[in-house]
Amino acid sequence: MSKRQWLWSIRLGAIALLLSFGATSAESAFQINSDTTCMKCHKRNGQMLGHHGQDAMKMTCSTCHGEKGDHPKKPNDIVVFGMKDGSELDTQLAVCHKCHTQRKLGETEWTHNVHAQKVPCAACHKLHSPTEPMADMTPKVRSELCRNCHSGR
Repeated sequence: MSKRQWLWSIRLGAIALLLSFGATSAESAFQINSDTTCMKCHKRNGQMLGHHGQDAMKMTCSTCHGEKGDHPKKPNDIVVFGMKDGSELDTQLAVCHKCHTQRKLGETEWTHNVHAQKVPCAACHKLHSPTEPMADMTPKVRSELCRNCHSGR
């Protein structure tokens, strides 16, 4: 084995070792999931994973959902995301636009401009999941998602 091949082997081994540490820490619990006020009831469906759960973002459940207030009594002021059972559209969009400006969203993907005031972000984006399905979606799958609302009639 040449000196050059040996150095590359060492580098690749070091990279693999660093990646394995990263994978281990990614599986550990995020700080946001230590919010005892919310997690005592939302252990199963309330886990925040993926991008929005990063400790560096210093988010809490109330960052997006608002303060507990009268929750779990109904009615309450907790912001719920989604198409059918979600909070008012303007309320949902205001929360997302605190961090995601409409201008930047429109520059990233044209569909954000088209849907900006008509559809909640959670209609397409999965907010608590470990990965963002839209990021790796193939054009064919994305078209199928669009057809859920746009039947062509």
